[in-house]
Amino acid sequence: MLRASLCLVVGLAIGAGGLLAADKDTKSDKGQTHKATITKMDAKNGTITVRMKDKNGKDVPRTFKLTEDIRYFDSTGRVAAVDVFQSGNDVLIVEEQGRLKEVRQSKGGNKNKPEGKNPNTEAKPPEKKPKDK
Repeated sequence: MLRASLCLVVGLAIGAGGLLAADKDTKSDKGQTHKATITKMDAKNGTITVRMKDKNGKDVPRTFKLTEDIRYFDSTGRVAAVDVFQSGNDVLIVEEQGRLKEVRQSKGGNKNKPEGKNPNTEAKPPEKKPKDK
């Protein structure tokens, strides 16, 4: 009985240590996520300027350099090209150590896109059949 208890305690200690190490890794990989609005996309200079809230809650502009290691995702979570993003888009910015790591379109989508109904999905009234005499 004592041997089983001792093995259980040692096993739990090893497992807890592994979980703590894994938790530290995910925190460093994740970075900081901020809600932002794109104010300027400059493809020539390879920069993106966004308006986001700072630590005090003030709206501040931030400019990031667009590098090859940045990942871009559309509002559905699929990998996207940088040209999908336009001025006025609401995005989630993931930064790590002051460098941009990810840009994700917000679920709300594009502010520039009209919110009209899609004619292909609108409900149509049922067709009336002629009455037989």
